[in-house]
Amino acid sequence: MILFLLTLHQDIDFNDLYNKATTSLVQFHTEQESAFALFIDLGKDTLCADTTIAFLVSKFDTKGGREQHRMKDIFKEIGEYAIDGIVDKIAYRGSDQAARSLKQSLWILGEIGSDRIIEPVARFIDDQQWSVRSSAYTALGKTKSRKALCFIIKGLNDPIEIVRKSAYFALGQIATSDELDFLLDGLGDDFYGVRHAAMQGLINIGPEIFPVLIDQVGKNDMRDYYLLKILCEFETPERDVLIEQSLDFKPTERRLFYEIIEDDAILRKLVDQESNLFLRNYLLEKIKK
Repeated sequence: MILFLLTLHQDIDFNDLYNKATTSLVQFHTEQESAFALFIDLGKDTLCADTTIAFLVSKFDTKGGREQHRMKDIFKEIGEYAIDGIVDKIAYRGSDQAARSLKQSLWILGEIGSDRIIEPVARFIDDQQWSVRSSAYTALGKTKSRKALCFIIKGLNDPIEIVRKSAYFALGQIATSDELDFLLDGLGDDFYGVRHAAMQGLINIGPEIFPVLIDQVGKNDMRDYYLLKILCEFETPERDVLIEQSLDFKPTERRLFYEIIEDDAILRKLVDQESNLFLRNYLLEKIKK
């Protein structure tokens, strides 16, 4: 009944509804939630959707963090109904060099997720502004679609470290064992954020890559810590094998391995098998703590 009465567009005060939906005043919490729910209903309604989504997209240039987050939440609930309306205006960058409107579009499309956003979002992976490229790669990753892989790969060698981090995050969302070499390369990146994203991507693939990773230990000092940390994340019988195989690691590799382990029972087992006095003392001190 409410939607029926509101289908006459001239009777909808979108600005008033928007102010209520994005207010930060606690005393208007009830009105806020009602306006929030109504925007979602309108965004899905056959007669009102186009007008509603166009209005909300026109607000993407706002500097208000709360408003940006509330619109993100509204659009996530509206879902794929909103994609065409956002894409239609996606090239609009906003009123300043921060390209707020464009980045808000990319962010929200990523939050909605769908194969349908891949091509329009991929238009911006070569943008001159690094923050736009970063936003585009993050959005592509959130689709969790293998169809985005050919675009994501392009960002792994971007000259800007934050963009590389976003590309590796995206790759980590869709990677399989076929992308191991890319993720292993990321573990050697100069930027911590890239290394962490690559590490998480390898963890996401799962314990099936355990044998490959353990074979990589000792080949690159920078990567060893991350490789060992990943191996310790896998809850498999092979992790027990790792403890035994650690005897064959170089002292520097064993030191990294011991730093990662937190389980006292495992640490005591490692003390019993450690012959290096310095490392044995390190383990004993760690157990005491």
